[in-house]
Amino acid sequence: MTSDKLPYGHLIMPERSARRERTGGPLGSAVGVLGAAAVFASAVVLAVIVQNIGHEMANLRESVAALKAAAQRDHNDMAKLQARAERDQVEVLSLRERIVVLETQIRGGNFPQNYAEQEQPSASPEGEQPGHVAETDSGAQNNNATMGGLLRRRSKREAPGNWVRLPSGSGCCPNQAGRDGRDGRDGPAGAPGLKGDPGQKGDIGLPGEPGTGPKGSKGETGIQGVKGPKGAQGPSGNNGVAGIQGTKGQKGAQGPSGNNGVGGSVYIRWGRTTCPTDSETSLIYDGIAGGSHYTHSGGGANYVCLPKDPEWGVFTDGNQGTTYMQGAEYQDAQFGNSPFQGASVYDHDVPCAVCHVASRGSKLMIPARLSCPGGWTREYKGYLMAENYNNNRSEFVCMDGEPETRPGGHVDHNGALFYPVEASCGSLPCPNYVQGRELTCVVCTK
Repeated sequence: MTSDKLPYGHLIMPERSARRERTGGPLGSAVGVLGAAAVFASAVVLAVIVQNIGHEMANLRESVAALKAAAQRDHNDMAKLQARAERDQVEVLSLRERIVVLETQIRGGNFPQNYAEQEQPSASPEGEQPGHVAETDSGAQNNNATMGGLLRRRSKREAPGNWVRLPSGSGCCPNQAGRDGRDGRDGPAGAPGLKGDPGQKGDIGLPGEPGTGPKGSKGETGIQGVKGPKGAQGPSGNNGVAGIQGTKGQKGAQGPSGNNGVGGSVYIRWGRTTCPTDSETSLIYDGIAGGSHYTHSGGGANYVCLPKDPEWGVFTDGNQGTTYMQGAEYQDAQFGNSPFQGASVYDHDVPCAVCHVASRGSKLMIPARLSCPGGWTREYKGYLMAENYNNNRSEFVCMDGEPETRPGGHVDHNGALFYPVEASCGSLPCPNYVQGRELTCVVCTK
């Protein structure tokens, strides 16, 4: 907004509710260019980061796909190995059973008798070494399947080297060794073998395909279960509607005697969170300055000191369009005329403190003064502040000359605003007042 300082007789009140208009010179343009360059650089860096993240995600997806393929191959290999192990296990069990049968026959001496020879053995081929005995084809399978055949083959292998087989048809002494007999037939089946050790538990198979059958009918309603334990107590409900006013109570007992007619005084120290260091002054509470929004024509016209911990009665959440309480901000430097020394408090939230003076029952705020009259005690001094003349009206308050700010309240939210008050000559006599000069103030008690 504009705030040209003119006498009251020449003021032109613009009909708009804009808050303020700031102008900038070459420095402002340079700052704007630098800000735009910084934003562009940040955007470029962000784009590069996003692109790198995309590449990394693509690489991760390829790695995951490769790992899945390798896992599937390993799974297939494991299935083949498992099938092979099962076949080997079956063969081992079969061999164990055969060994048990042979051991049982050996212990009991139950060897099957060989059948008598029914045909002449084939002639030994030429060049056959002494001591070698040819086996007939008819006894080959019996030699591999029976104990008799096994013993017959062993006896043939262990024949002495000086043993000579006579030619067929030659007569000799009865003490000469005859030719080998034929292998006998298979003996009867042996007794069942001992039960083998249980095999190892196989791996869990792959999940089967979902069934395709029709959905079953709904089962019967089960019996009612037992009553469960009592649950924990729930949270407290909202306050009910206020009841009707009760009857008037009895008169209470008389209170203690007063302080010789001196009830003390209470005042608000704007811009501070503490009261003056006086043995007779105490802090009632410190809070947050508030008021109506500077653009609202309705609502309260005064500033208030809100406590930090509000208490609620009956309420309805949400805005119902009644009137609103806003926080307050310093506007001391908007037009370059801040009266405060030190760090800038511009656009910061305004704190406040409510103070009680026990021994002084009167209080007074004097504008355009820094000292109190004789017999009065100065509580604090500062500068007179109120809303901007283009905004809706408020009261004049005395802001402490060394203001504090609310922690974390430096964001420009607007709300109720505090502007320095300047003298305007005309109906206000100059001298002693000076056109455009910021007015001071002091708060006194007695």
